[in-house]
Amino acid sequence: MDPIVVVGAGLACVASIAAAVGVRVAMTAPRDAVLERAQRMTSVPDPDATVTTTRGKSLWASLLAPLGGIARSKEEEESSRMRKVLLHAGFRGAHALETFLGAKVALALTLGGGLLVTSSMLPAPVPGVRALAVVLLSVGFYAPNTWLRGRVQARQTALVRSLADTIDLLVTCVEAGLGLDAALSRIAKEVELSAPELSFELRQTTMEIQAGVARSSAFRRLAERTGVDELRALSAIVIQTEMFGTPIGRALRTHASSMRTRRSHRAEEKAATASVKMMLPLIACILPSLFAIILGPAIVRIVTLLGPALKH
Repeated sequence: MDPIVVVGAGLACVASIAAAVGVRVAMTAPRDAVLERAQRMTSVPDPDATVTTTRGKSLWASLLAPLGGIARSKEEEESSRMRKVLLHAGFRGAHALETFLGAKVALALTLGGGLLVTSSMLPAPVPGVRALAVVLLSVGFYAPNTWLRGRVQARQTALVRSLADTIDLLVTCVEAGLGLDAALSRIAKEVELSAPELSFELRQTTMEIQAGVARSSAFRRLAERTGVDELRALSAIVIQTEMFGTPIGRALRTHASSMRTRRSHRAEEKAATASVKMMLPLIACILPSLFAIILGPAIVRIVTLLGPALKH
């Protein structure tokens, strides 16, 4: 028997044992009612849907955490950096790192081991199956990193796009007489449909303040959770207004104006680079067809006239 197939079967058995242990742990683990209630308040309003989602996440964490230990880095700095990236992507569970690493290992083993098993079952083995299996293992292990970076970028972009309008609403509520905490709670409900990511973050911040966390610490945690520079600047503004006693409405209005200016500058920058980005499709798609239209009749004419002469 091919030793590669034996190794693949062994890895599959290990993965099955880890999955069985994870299922047992998930079924016997006690549930925290307070944690579920807090998550229900900061997520979807349907309690049944929330409980189902929480159980599903715990089950996946229990299944994939044993596999995540294989790929976990020994350096705490690398693990901390990975946790921060997962935090920016919106994955904030206690076992988010182990679950993500376990998903990477599971995907790599599924792609590579699946190819080896499929090749062994065929009448004729696939040429270069071992090299192709190594390639699939690498793709399965590193592809989730690319997906995670894209998710972080998309989430931060969604937060930045809706932040300026949200701060304008916040300024309106504060200048109308509401306190900052009450205004945050009101704005989180108002922008729930148009900006769900920002609404979730604001509700989380409001809950932390209501739970006894200092307002400056809550806004600092907001900036750390999202990794957005504009929210980090907003946190600094709130901390400074509390320290020096300056009007919060005026500071927020100035911050919103500066955000709109930066957004306009980013739009101008992207517009300036549009001509450079159009060069590649212009050279690859438009110029060949243009040359064919201009030079095609001339080439046909030359071949027609010189073809008989070149034969003699």
